[in-house]
Formats: sequence, C-alpha cells, structure tokens
Amino acid sequence: MLGSGYRFAWSSTLSLRDRPEIYASAGGALDDATFSFRHPAAIIAPADEAGREQKGVGDNVVQFAANVMGTAVYIRTSDKVLQLMRDGVGKDTIAIIDDSGGTLTAPILSQFVAVICAGGTVRSHLGILTREYGIPCLMNAKLSDIRSGDRIELETSALARPAETYQTGEEVPARIWKLP
Repeated sequence: MLGSGYRFAWSSTLSLRDRPEIYASAGGALDDATFSFRHPAAIIAPADEAGREQKGVGDNVVQFAANVMGTAVYIRTSDKVLQLMRDGVGKDTIAIIDDSGGTLTAPILSQFVAVICAGGTVRSHLGILTREYGIPCLMNAKLSDIRSGDRIELETSALARPAETYQTGEEVPARIWKLP
C-alpha cells in the first residue's frame, strides 16, 4: 500500500481545517520557521523580572518538582517526524503538536524533554503516553507567538489538572513562557 504512494491523512493537518482561528499564517507551509499558534484565548503577559514573557497556558498532565526549559519545535507532519528520526532530536527539544493523538510522534516521543499539545485533555492518548514515559506535558494549550527555535519554559511544577475539572469548567492553568 505504501509502495503505491498512499499517504494517511494525518490528523495533525486536520486541526488547521477544523480550528483555523488559532493558526497564524504560515504561507502555506506547515513547517515554515515563521509559523506559530495564535490562539485567541491565550493568556499572555509582559516580561517578568527574569525577562520571561508569558505566551500561553496549558493543562499540566503530571506535577513535577521543577519547571522544564528547552527549545520549541513544531512537529506537524510525518515528514518532520521522519526528518527528526534521520537527523536526531535535540537533547532539550520541547515538541509542540496540534492534536492529542500520540500516533504522529510515537517513534520519537521518548526523546522529547517535554510536549505541548494544542488539543485534548489530561486523559487523552498523548497525555497517557507522556505520563507513562515520565515526560512533562501540557495539553489543551492556548499559545500565541511561539516559533520553532524559541527557548521556552513550561510550568510543570503547577498542579496537575484533575480530569473532573473538564466537566465543572474549573481552570487549572500551567503557564508557558518565552525566555529572553
């Protein structure tokens, strides 16, 4: 089947169709270096005393003792996954992906220092996988103006969001900062 040229319609590319309001223009290229999410509900704030600019929030899957810092890399296509399998994943890569399925990043998931996902809940497949691998993860992230290559910090020391809060509407945000 693969020899015939058939390619799956990866769910990560469906998010652009289903939620276009959160995507900044990428000039038609999914891996364009200028791409970023621009979620209208992203909580942003000016630089704090350490120079960190808050660029969003997400639902923390597991509370860790310390926050995680690393380099943001958007992973939105199977071609990007293949490139990272071939060239290697940087030791401090924080993957930013569109949806909560773990299938796209499964071959390299264990190599990320952390994961940010724009969809899903703490009980989504990706949330479960990252919890099992011990990888810090923020689900249901609302981001604005973070690009591949930016140094970022995730507030993984924040309380993990209990699953019941999705039904009650209670927010338990963990912050995402862009570092100077």
